[in-house]
Amino acid sequence: MTFHALSSDTKLRPADAIFSSRGAVGARSAWAAIAVVLCVCAISQHLATAAEPDVSTVRGKIIAASTQQPLGEMPVELRKTTGELIQRTAASPTGDFVFEKLAVGDYWVAFASPNAAQGRSAVIHITDRTREIDLGALQYDGQITRLEHVEVSTRKETFVNSIDRKTYRVGTDIRSAGGSVSDLLQSIPSVLVDVEGNVSLRGDSSVLLLVDGKPSTQLSAANRADVLAQMSPDNLDRIEVITNPSAKFKPDGTAGIINLVTKRQEQSGLSGSWRANLGNDSRGNAGLNLAYNRGPHGFSGNANVRQDDRVRLVRDHRAHWDPASSAWVDTDQSVREHMRPLSRLALLGYEYRPNKTDKLSTSVSYNRRTFFRDSTTVNRSGVQAAPLSSDYDRLRADQEWQKTTEVKAAYSHAFAEEGHELSLDFKQDRHQELENNLYTNTYRLPIRAPSQDATVIKPTESGTEITADYTRPLASGAKLEAGFALDANKNDMDYRGAVLDSGKARWSDDVTRTNRFIYHDLIEAFYATWERSMGAFGVLAGLRLEDSVVNTNQATANLRDRTEYWRLHPTLHLTYQMTESGQLQLNYSHRVHRPETEDLNPFPQYQDPFNLRAGNARLRPEETHSIETGYQYRHDDSTYLATVYLRDTYHAFTTVTRYITPVTLLTTHENLARNRSGGLELVATTSLGATVTANASMNLFRSEVDASNLGFSAATSATAASAKLNLSWRPTKADTIQLDASHSAKRLTAQGYRLPVSVANLGWRHEMAAKGHAVSFTISDLFNSMEERTVIRTQSLQEEISRRRNSRILYLGYSYAFGKPSKKNKKDDLQFDNSL
Repeated sequence: MTFHALSSDTKLRPADAIFSSRGAVGARSAWAAIAVVLCVCAISQHLATAAEPDVSTVRGKIIAASTQQPLGEMPVELRKTTGELIQRTAASPTGDFVFEKLAVGDYWVAFASPNAAQGRSAVIHITDRTREIDLGALQYDGQITRLEHVEVSTRKETFVNSIDRKTYRVGTDIRSAGGSVSDLLQSIPSVLVDVEGNVSLRGDSSVLLLVDGKPSTQLSAANRADVLAQMSPDNLDRIEVITNPSAKFKPDGTAGIINLVTKRQEQSGLSGSWRANLGNDSRGNAGLNLAYNRGPHGFSGNANVRQDDRVRLVRDHRAHWDPASSAWVDTDQSVREHMRPLSRLALLGYEYRPNKTDKLSTSVSYNRRTFFRDSTTVNRSGVQAAPLSSDYDRLRADQEWQKTTEVKAAYSHAFAEEGHELSLDFKQDRHQELENNLYTNTYRLPIRAPSQDATVIKPTESGTEITADYTRPLASGAKLEAGFALDANKNDMDYRGAVLDSGKARWSDDVTRTNRFIYHDLIEAFYATWERSMGAFGVLAGLRLEDSVVNTNQATANLRDRTEYWRLHPTLHLTYQMTESGQLQLNYSHRVHRPETEDLNPFPQYQDPFNLRAGNARLRPEETHSIETGYQYRHDDSTYLATVYLRDTYHAFTTVTRYITPVTLLTTHENLARNRSGGLELVATTSLGATVTANASMNLFRSEVDASNLGFSAATSATAASAKLNLSWRPTKADTIQLDASHSAKRLTAQGYRLPVSVANLGWRHEMAAKGHAVSFTISDLFNSMEERTVIRTQSLQEEISRRRNSRILYLGYSYAFGKPSKKNKKDDLQFDNSL
């Protein structure tokens, strides 16, 4: 069977030639970007003339109200009137303290001895003419507790909500060893990871994943699930969830951004850690992290190896109306697949600081994954209430490997004025895969000789990204950020098919299963954001201008296409500090989800002759207008956040399944007429007594799907919910026990719905008497309940699909940290394996 999804009535310009010319445009744009950055520097210099550099100083002295004697070593904090902590210090033995290099704004000074009431100064107003403010003697009349030594430190909270993002720190969670990043995402509020390892945010799978604020080829949509399942979280510091990113970020991903932020090792000397974990079914993983800093030079490296075991089970029952026979035809499929992927990841980095203002850095990373996959698919079909007409097995043997290399270089310069910076970044990456499939069909009905066919799939992706970012403080405490980004990508998808001629005992090419599809894109973007606090109000406004060019070439059919479009992406974030503990937020962004290579290539994939998948060359980018408002309340170590959000999406992507032959289904992407969703999200982080901490979240949302343009009912709507709970108990100073549970309720799709999914994990960690040593034990999917069930209901198709895997996984782990002690809090590092 031959598929013709494109026509070539008009002669189009060759894609390669266009991309080459666009490369020249890209070079010109790079020079234009430099000119723009210089102009921005000049403009910001003019805007900043009303403000001197941050040289304002606040000093004072803490004395006892009753004795008028100085209170030395008392902790002292400088905060903005919005509650934001600016600096923290301790009074000298004579009670004196000083805060330097302060920007324009309103502040107050807080001070208190341990376990006593807090004292506070009057509001301090710093203007552009302020040089020094002496508060004099601040009297303290709280209960005084004398200490020989006071250690001043900042506690890193598990959850922090700022003007444009929610931050979850890995170091304060118990799960940062033993499992994968995919497992860690299971516990993050708003984030769901399904049975196939696909990540969604508030029910939307259009999510942009970044590493240190930058895209990575290995985290593209096609490879994301596999890569997240093999990445170790050892080197992660925090995870940022940005549902409405500012204009500084790429607008890709209608649901928002998940940013994986890696650790930065600043201490001098040699330090590091290593870990090893053994699991059931011969699983295991090990990792080593090293850092060495001496003078202006810094070296870092990490290496991880992971042996996994995956058994996937799929059951598919469907009934469809066959007009030819005027009867319902039943088809049943059951799939059992087994593979043991072996992953190796390594990274080397170097950083050079010739002085206090300049920094050069470079790094190279390598990721290789190999495995052998074998599966058996049992296919049975026939007219309802009649004997089977087809009954056969399809066996698959697949030798596969994936390899990704990435090179980065960066330069940053800090000007004399604090916060005044310029940074330049360059990244180039390459991802290769080879999938060598051999299929054997053995027949029971009708009786016939076995047959064999084969496919070789060889995709190659490469990307180059250049960015320039400039930050400048302005008058009255404002801040300007501006920059340019050039992003160029190429993807070459090469499919080869062959059939064994059993009579001649030789292989011949199968032209119906052979295709080569080449994709290029080039995106040039300029952005600017402006941020300022005005008393209790805070604002962050931005605008991003993007020019996108996409060239596709279905080389087998000699069909070429070119698309170019400009888009403006405005963003706005507002905050209002109602009280010291309560804050209101309102934000908006315009985002886009661009089709990837596999979304556009109309050539079907023939892994299963009964279930074909193909792209859609006419697929348009989906665009979303997202708005949300929330209220945050913070008191002591508790944080409560309530958010109401609304997403209005045009040309939303959806998967549509249709029969193209009496027994063959084709699943492809289509654009919906419209898709709206909105909901209420609640997040709470608190302590339950002295030894128990709790993190809970709930997301209640309603979605409305208008699929009338695809021939389905005009509009359908449904309400769904998801909830997560994390409890950590420290029965002793050396032990931590954690329970992690999540539930996702029924969700609506264009042709049906997905049934609820629940999972629970349990873990224990023990800090050994020898410093730096720890052991851990985890059980993933405690009740073996992780199963994804999808239902399709149309007039001509009734289908139910169940997917699950061997998800109850046990790990016993050992870790050791050496070198100088980190300034960070001790971390509890259990992790569960829920990356199905």
